[in-house]
Amino acid sequence: MAELETPGLIPGLTPCHWGSVNQWECDENDHLNVRFYAHKVNQALQVFVNRLTGLPCEQVPARIVSQHIRFIRESRAATPLRVDCGLADAPGDGLDVLSLMHDNVTGEPVAAFRTRLDVDGATAADVVAPPGFAAPRGIAPAGLLTPPEGLEAARAMGFHIVGRGVLAADECGPDGRALPHVYVGRISDGMPNLWAFLNPPAERSARASGAQGGAALEQRLTILAPLARGSVFTQLSGVRALGNKTQHMVHLLHDDTHGRMAASMEAVGVAMDLETRKAVPISDERRRHLEKLLLG
Repeated sequence: MAELETPGLIPGLTPCHWGSVNQWECDENDHLNVRFYAHKVNQALQVFVNRLTGLPCEQVPARIVSQHIRFIRESRAATPLRVDCGLADAPGDGLDVLSLMHDNVTGEPVAAFRTRLDVDGATAADVVAPPGFAAPRGIAPAGLLTPPEGLEAARAMGFHIVGRGVLAADECGPDGRALPHVYVGRISDGMPNLWAFLNPPAERSARASGAQGGAALEQRLTILAPLARGSVFTQLSGVRALGNKTQHMVHLLHDDTHGRMAASMEAVGVAMDLETRKAVPISDERRRHLEKLLLG
């Protein structure tokens, strides 16, 4: 059987997933929502780690400890996608896997993931030097904010509650723990509440009318104590830093059922003109408002 085309394939990486952007996977910005970038890449990771170590595919998601994500290009409905995986470092205390998502027509990179997994027993495999577009840019792994220990400590630092829910059975793996892309997705679900709080009236109106949206440029997810099926969780978010167009946010998912932080995420994003599909500068009014809300 002939292999599918692999434009843009970097030597040393293995194609592990082919798929496409479904309309129902697109959000209010009319592009692939971040949860589905993560979902597709994590399927590729299951294939890659299974082939490399023999670990059953269904057990791979629970071994993901952290993911550093660069979103490079928008993916619109019906875009064909491919995810290639390889080792970014020699196997040692776990695995460090590079995953590159490509538009499978143009070969252009769409997203880059660097995933740390708590997995041993890897067979010999080549190590691939990550390309420049896959490197951290706005989030320094060594400079991550230390998550507060509880809700009250988070509120004292300036975090705001923007989401709450219960982890459903279909969001979990066979071990009853949240699948990694669910953390990304649940945080994304809370963003409209955050924008409603952070945006001045004119920008709230622009979002409501569909003239303005937003886009994530980079994210760093750390799973601290996995959420379990049926757990009540609270999302807290805050602003860490501002650029000309960028906003550096910190998000927390608190496990209310067990009284502990389940996950943290740092994210860099922009407001986007949905007609031109370009990032827009932070307005003076919004900047004045945001500067009062910076995390302490």
